[in-house]
Amino acid sequence: MRYKFTFEYDGTQFSGWQKQPDVRTVEGEVEKAFSTLYQQDVDLIGQGRTDAGVHAREQVAHTDLPDRYTPSKIMHAMKGLLPEDVALLSAEIVADDFHARFDAFSRSYRYYMINRPSPLIRHKAWQVAGNFDEALLQQCAELVLGEHDFVNFCIPSGDEYQTTICTITQSCWKQEGDLLVYEITGNRFLRHLVRRLVGTMIKVSSGELKIEDFKQLLHGEKATQKGHTAPAHGLFLAGVEY
Repeated sequence: MRYKFTFEYDGTQFSGWQKQPDVRTVEGEVEKAFSTLYQQDVDLIGQGRTDAGVHAREQVAHTDLPDRYTPSKIMHAMKGLLPEDVALLSAEIVADDFHARFDAFSRSYRYYMINRPSPLIRHKAWQVAGNFDEALLQQCAELVLGEHDFVNFCIPSGDEYQTTICTITQSCWKQEGDLLVYEITGNRFLRHLVRRLVGTMIKVSSGELKIEDFKQLLHGEKATQKGHTAPAHGLFLAGVEY
C-alpha cells in the first residue's frame, strides 16, 4: 500500500534531507526508523531536497509498505523510533499512483532574519548586523513574482535538460515581532534559490548593490557574479500543496 508521510525536522545537525554515505541525513534517519519497524529495507521518495542546516515544518514523502499497521499505529511507533530532531506529523494511505514530488503543484518556504544578536534563535534565524531598507527589500520581492529564469540565483543541475525557469506566485517580506520573514511560493525550486534571493536582497537593501543589479540578475542571462547566498539555518520548508 502507498503511504504519504509528512515530517517536521530541525536541520541543524543534518547534512540535508537526501541520504548520503557517511553523513547524517533526515532521509537516512527516517528510513532507518521505518526499516526497524517493518524489519525490511524501506525506501522513501521525498517531494524534494533540503540542504544541510535547512529546516522543515512540512516535508512530504511517500513509500510502499506492507498492509501491516494502521496509520495511527505507525504514528505511535515513530514517536519512539525517530530521533528527537525529527517528527512524523501525519501518515495516510493514498492512491497507488501518488507521487510526493511529481504530484506537488507548489512549495512554500520561509526565511527568518533578526537584526540583533539572539542566543535563543541563533540556529533558526540569520542575525544581520547593520541597517537595511525594508522598502527596498519589498521592491526586490515584488520583482521576483511571475516566471523567471533563475540561473543566476541557483546551482544548476548537471542535467542539461533540467530547466532553471520557475514560476513564483508569492514573494513578500513580513515583520513578525523582532523577526523579518521572507515568504515565497512557487511551482518548483532550485538548489540555493531562496537563499540566494534573500542574500542578494539584503545586499540591495544595505546599499552594497543597486536594485538595477538585482533586476539584471533576474533577466536570465548568465552573469559572472551570481546572487549572494544567505546562511542555511534561517530557511524553512513551510509546506507543499497537492
